[in-house]
Amino acid sequence: MVIPVCEDLRSGSERGLEHLWYVADRRIRSVEAAERAAELAEWVSGRVKVAEEPSEQELFAGLHTCAYRASLRGRGQMVAADERAVWCRRWGELRTYLVEQNLGLAYSMMKRFGAKDLDRDELRSEALWALMRAVDRFDPWRECRFSTYACNAIRRALVTHWKKVGRYRRVFPAHHDGSYEELLERDEATDLYVERLQQVLEHNLGELTALEAKILNRRFPLDSSRRLTLQQIGDSIGLSNERVRQLQNRALGKLRAVLDADPALQ
Repeated sequence: MVIPVCEDLRSGSERGLEHLWYVADRRIRSVEAAERAAELAEWVSGRVKVAEEPSEQELFAGLHTCAYRASLRGRGQMVAADERAVWCRRWGELRTYLVEQNLGLAYSMMKRFGAKDLDRDELRSEALWALMRAVDRFDPWRECRFSTYACNAIRRALVTHWKKVGRYRRVFPAHHDGSYEELLERDEATDLYVERLQQVLEHNLGELTALEAKILNRRFPLDSSRRLTLQQIGDSIGLSNERVRQLQNRALGKLRAVLDADPALQ
């Protein structure tokens, strides 16, 4: 069983620090386990030296121990805030070290994925995010190597991203290839995507400005209306071709962010 411990630990632009996870294993509950986890956190941060470099299994055990200690309750009360902060810091140090030590897995899977039509920055972001999730969710007491577990997680994340991009491009083909004049043939997944998009537009969940909404309505009409070019839209509202393109892409980015977070499309 994996237990979530809710806590807002977001720092800067880094994702994935809002939950600590630990496997409810008796081996993380002892005082000895806590002492070892603290020692490992000191070691990865460079504050102390150890006689022998710890194994990956020990580091993951320490990660789970830190998460467990940060969540301890006593007589119905949460662990003291200052103590919790210390264990959260130790958890973060161990997690960062494990992610950094396995960055090669993310880049290796990116190369093997071979989808050359995808944005490389987005692909790298998805691969690294999947690696961080794999570090968070890995059970070191199962008979599975972390590299195997992480590579599978990264591959699934990249495939999911590729499918999302494919559906997005079916809905907004001209955003990616100006030679497209009609939407590609739709499948069931695309139909659902379009349905959710209509909900987003109807309730303005992407918080589009009036100008952004007007540009998208003319550029990508959801009915049988004729789609206007950037130049035609610019002429009608008194903006340059390039400015219309910038506003279009900004609006599409807002919509895509909402759709990517939509549970129905996961």
